[in-house]
Amino acid sequence: MTITGLLMGALLAAPGAQDAPTDWSATLMKDLDAADAAMRGSHPGMVDRQNPGFVAQLDDALALARSRTGNVGSFAGYWWAMKGYAAAFNDGHVSLNALAGAPGLPTRWPGFLTGFDGDRQVVMTVEGGPGHPPLGARLLSCDGIDAQTLAARRVGDFSGRWNLQASRILTGGEVMLDQGNPFVTTLHTCIFGAGGHEKAYALQWKPLDLETRKQRLADTRRSFRPANDWHTMPDGGYWITTSSFNADPTEQNFRELTGLLEQLSLKTEALQQAPLVVLDVRGNSGGASHWSIELARLIWGRDAVDALPDHSWVEWRTSDANIAQLRGFLQKLKQAPDASPELLRMLETVTAGMTQAAERGEALWHDPSSIPAGEASKPVRAGSTRSGRVVVLADASCGSACLDALDLWKQLGAEQVGVETSADSLYMDVRPERLPSGLARISVPMKVFRGRVRGSNQPHVPHRRYEGDMRDTAALEAWISGK
Repeated sequence: MTITGLLMGALLAAPGAQDAPTDWSATLMKDLDAADAAMRGSHPGMVDRQNPGFVAQLDDALALARSRTGNVGSFAGYWWAMKGYAAAFNDGHVSLNALAGAPGLPTRWPGFLTGFDGDRQVVMTVEGGPGHPPLGARLLSCDGIDAQTLAARRVGDFSGRWNLQASRILTGGEVMLDQGNPFVTTLHTCIFGAGGHEKAYALQWKPLDLETRKQRLADTRRSFRPANDWHTMPDGGYWITTSSFNADPTEQNFRELTGLLEQLSLKTEALQQAPLVVLDVRGNSGGASHWSIELARLIWGRDAVDALPDHSWVEWRTSDANIAQLRGFLQKLKQAPDASPELLRMLETVTAGMTQAAERGEALWHDPSSIPAGEASKPVRAGSTRSGRVVVLADASCGSACLDALDLWKQLGAEQVGVETSADSLYMDVRPERLPSGLARISVPMKVFRGRVRGSNQPHVPHRRYEGDMRDTAALEAWISGK
């Protein structure tokens, strides 16, 4: 069970730095050292015999970031050096996030942004007026650099996992942004193709405010996060939206999903007999797998879910910081009136087991509760009796516990539609490490997944790809229903 949403949720509003530092090179070095110490002290990769290349990867990430200190004279330089450090792990669970109080990035744009349509980079949002390529025009090159190389250098090197289609969809809209990154060059002239002709455009850079930036980037991603909800469909089907699996009991999402499950539990028979159930996870970047397991039990039946073979298990890195993080959230969860008993038992087992393993000097704790009993001793249960379709609607945001949900639901017979999901490594369940400057935090995975059928950084590919705008729920409902 992944619990990333529970562990990270309370840190989003962590206090930031009170005074902006002036020696940015020294600030970078201090934060790099702290991030490196957290990784070496708490990341399971450091003691993972199945991944002997991890230590070299960590060393290379640190060396690259340190080599950039000479070009750091502002917050932007600090930020992009740290982003490059995190990206070097090629792991979505190792992420860098700014804290409240951190300076903003100086942002400019040329009046338009491109986004990825498959492997093509096309203009997806443009302001009015002359001098801009039209919507749909394909980016071919800028200043003599081809479009693919350009995107990898300007965005991929600082976001990581650029081989994933989802990464290109989610962050590719930043290719035409100037965000003060001293490790990339300012673009001057770009060539676009449209209507069978090529045309060069001189870029006229202008400031871009935060709100407009957010709106324009949303246009390039063509995705959004709908509200958690459910409704019946005209043909007797059910449309269930879970756009986050955050399990933090203090968050609104926890209350929404708790209420959603309570309502649907009254309709178990109707759900299992429905001709169509749509599980909409657009915008869902993960959290706790508890929610998806409970939904599966309502839709396919508890016996069908519990009878699935499972040959996977987990091992936790037994650092003091990891144990303290889990113990703190266990206490927090105990105070929540609607806390899942299953989640509570899991956290109690893990914290106790990790503590005992640490006292024995063991760097990894093998979680016995995550290893299923042998097939011979496993009780035989009836499979699902449902005959209706179950469709999972997913977009490029789907990661972490959302991917675990698709692992489970597709094994039970669900059909995935939409676009290719994101992907995750086998290192997960992160804790936040607040860096000494107070400007940012980096996430540190605490456990390693063993025996997972889906490989490391392997996305879920849809059975049917949707070519339209993933934000248009009405059009998607008609498409899925075949109308």
